[in-house]
Amino acid sequence: MSQTSIDKPAIAGPEYDISARSFWAQDFEARDRIFSRFRRECPVSWHRPYESTLMPPAEDTPGFWSVWKHEDMRTVSRDTIRFVSGQGVLMEDFPEVVARMAQSFLSLDDPEHAALRGLVAQAFSVRRMRLIEEDVRKQAKQIVDEMIELGEGDFTVLFAKELPGRMFADFFGLTEGETRSTVMEAAEKMLAWDDPEVQAGRSALETHAEEAQRLLDIAFELIDERRKHPGDDLLTALVEAEVDGQRLDDWEIGAFFSLLAAAGNDTTRHTLAHALHLLTIHPDQRALLMADFDRRVDRCAEEVIRFRTPVQHFRRTAIVDTDIRGVPIREGEKVVLWYASGNRDEDVFKNPAKFDIMRDDVSNHLGFGAGGVHYCLGNALAKLMLRHGLKEVFTRMPDIEAPEIECQTNNFIHGVTSLPARWTPSTR
Repeated sequence: MSQTSIDKPAIAGPEYDISARSFWAQDFEARDRIFSRFRRECPVSWHRPYESTLMPPAEDTPGFWSVWKHEDMRTVSRDTIRFVSGQGVLMEDFPEVVARMAQSFLSLDDPEHAALRGLVAQAFSVRRMRLIEEDVRKQAKQIVDEMIELGEGDFTVLFAKELPGRMFADFFGLTEGETRSTVMEAAEKMLAWDDPEVQAGRSALETHAEEAQRLLDIAFELIDERRKHPGDDLLTALVEAEVDGQRLDDWEIGAFFSLLAAAGNDTTRHTLAHALHLLTIHPDQRALLMADFDRRVDRCAEEVIRFRTPVQHFRRTAIVDTDIRGVPIREGEKVVLWYASGNRDEDVFKNPAKFDIMRDDVSNHLGFGAGGVHYCLGNALAKLMLRHGLKEVFTRMPDIEAPEIECQTNNFIHGVTSLPARWTPSTR
């Protein structure tokens, strides 16, 4: 470990520069080796501003703190007296108008956060999940029906994006067709703003803003439609909802629509893809799963989330002078929580670099956040989609394999660009 000129702990060397865009072009395991050293030697570290193309840092732009240990992430996430979300939730700064388009209550603090979150919480209640579980199962079955005769194809396109995309569409009452496809495409690209393939010649800011605007435009059209013709869906409920006697404005509803499109679609999509890849390259774990599928699938899904953490980080901002592990944190400084590191923390997980669907400690993972008021609202729905999605895929296409994976260049989402798969084709 070294000290910077202003006496802030860091690890010297270009390979430890997580603020370089090139760092995120490495594969996950290469990055994890770096994370591991931070956990051991510098669990609270200081970094220069990220080489962002969203808001390129000026000379006087301050850096940020990184928190690498599981315990510290839980502490920061649950402490709303010292740390807040309302000043930004990602390691990169976003122009305010762009952040407002897509982050909804993620970037709010209580009481505003609690009021808006409370409006939509009922849609994700345990009772509600029981009611829609059969819909998830039917959607998974139908998607396999549509692909099973092909024998090969990109799993991310054929299955992984379709299941969460269709469930999101059902939640918001989107009929099948162009609008549904546009929403799924825009949600994926909005969170992959740093990936050159997704950018397609655009800057990161253009990529994120344009895709967020596509989602908002669709949301505004749907909001107008629901005011004229209410339906039995979440969008109608938001249009008709009141907070302290006030209706939500179109921007608030549209931002939540964008948030759920991204958070609900993209993270589950990538986890499904990672699951197939991991169970291909770890045949011993696949054999364990198939030996007692119904009893082991839930733990398997949790282990995929831990091992290939889909949301790699979130950020808080200190609102008072404080400290973490004795390291002084000043008011106004950013604190980035690296869930991808916490999920490999040797103090919490036994042999954390091993993919083990039978591990007893998997419930400690940070894949849905580190606790507190911002814990993932849709975690129960995500688990339903993983359970039934994996069951349909592995019981109806038992020899499916996908050994080669291509991932996005992305510091936020551990996204899968493509996952070519093969299986023995059969009829429905």
